[in-house]
Amino acid sequence: MSSADRTVAALDKLAEALRQTVTELEVLVERAAHLRDEVASGRPLQETMAGEARPLIITQLVTITDRLHEAGGAVRRTEARQLRDEGCTHEQIAEIFGVTRQRASALLKPPPAEPRRPKRPKPQR
Repeated sequence: MSSADRTVAALDKLAEALRQTVTELEVLVERAAHLRDEVASGRPLQETMAGEARPLIITQLVTITDRLHEAGGAVRRTEARQLRDEGCTHEQIAEIFGVTRQRASALLKPPPAEPRRPKRPKPQR
């Protein structure tokens, strides 16, 4: 598979992650408005949150953020590798991305076998 093919595949995955995110955010907007109305009406937050659908809004936001971070990082790494394959230097890649030369070098390293995930508590269901 060529570097251009890998970049296209990463961009396809990013587009899918973005589409999924848009759908999920539309639902979260409604849930946040409902939660806001409940709290504004004087209902205790503890009672309101006990009745909230799971996963909680904030938990879903963390999941969405992680998904976008992973998909965006994959695009950035594949773009950096394609630029290198096209003859760009580390300095040129750094300039294109607006990062340091050291960060550009890190983008060009092979990805770890397992992606690093932030350490977060598991959501309660």
